Amino acid sequence: MSSFVQPLKYPFSQEARHTSQKYARDLGALADLLDRSENRYLIEAAETRVYSALTHEEIELPRLRDEKEVLIYPTARIIVEEIANPQLRARQAEAESKSVNKQLATEDDQFVIDLCKSSFGWDVDATGDIKERAKLPIQIKTFDMKIHFEDFLEVAPDFHAEEWKLVNRYVDHGWTLIRRRELNRLISGKFKQIILFGRLDIPRLPGRLAEAVQRIESEMKGHIRQATPFKIDGQVNSAFPPCIQKMYDDSISGQVNLSHDARFALAAFLLRIGMSEEDVNIVFGHAPDRDNRLIEYQVEHIASKRSMTTEVQGYFPTGCKKLQTNNLCPVYAGVTFDPLCEYVLNPLGFYSTRAWEISKNITNHSWYAQKKDKKQTF
Repeated sequence: MSSFVQPLKYPFSQEARHTSQKYARDLGALADLLDRSENRYLIEAAETRVYSALTHEEIELPRLRDEKEVLIYPTARIIVEEIANPQLRARQAEAESKSVNKQLATEDDQFVIDLCKSSFGWDVDATGDIKERAKLPIQIKTFDMKIHFEDFLEVAPDFHAEEWKLVNRYVDHGWTLIRRRELNRLISGKFKQIILFGRLDIPRLPGRLAEAVQRIESEMKGHIRQATPFKIDGQVNSAFPPCIQKMYDDSISGQVNLSHDARFALAAFLLRIGMSEEDVNIVFGHAPDRDNRLIEYQVEHIASKRSMTTEVQGYFPTGCKKLQTNNLCPVYAGVTFDPLCEYVLNPLGFYSTRAWEISKNITNHSWYAQKKDKKQTF
């Protein structure tokens, strides 16, 4: 296999950076290089790479024409940063991280350990071979890797499953035990962060690259919806409790993949207050990893659930205690506060009370303490 394959597979690697700098020391030099006719294929490949991310298709490795193909990734980043659309950036981050995760599955353990150390400065090591792990307690025999807990916490909080919470992990003398597939996920998650939160100082673009930007912008119109808030009566968003508002804003931003618990809580709430299944599908349709058929199936399932005790169809929205347990309550987390939250146990109770207040133009909330009993304290 060609010696420049690894930099193409892992654009964040130290090797990829060194190879790129052989041809272009910075983005200005890269723009000058791309302006030459013999390098037009790099722009074409970068445009294809961005289009794949835009349309949720898999990013394919370059055809291994020459070592300069390592410049395709930074060129694709330039295209996306020049457009400066958060949803497109989120899709690029999602697609690139999935590509890396797929490539990592084919690598041996030592290569991945070295990649972590050289790219991110992480402390990672193997826990031993199968014979050595056989001597360990049964509950930790399947963990073939370990990572320092501080490095684990750089990425793990981005993942929603309970298994990624440090309190649910085996930690020994600062080392967090993980499985190899989990290490792959951490690496690809770190790469995703780099794209989402890194910003580039974009130089003046050469003509061919500017044309690629224009073509991608034109394609976006058919693939990225403008996030327009849904309104039932013109005031519905103002009556949302803080938890629902946060999930709703995250969903329509196009930059966040909501957890399963968040999607269920938001969908059940929106359906219960009268939003149609079609409109709920639109709310979830902005996610970077969206699957329209899966979204429609899940929303239909939540909407069609029949209760044995009520005529109303659909699941009852998640209550406050469960939302707090799932880290979905910003008031419980101390991020924000609304006095009404102390007097309800479900987002629906908040919504009905706040909607009534809005309809009566009531802005003084001191009546809660006089007319209501506190249900919880923050």
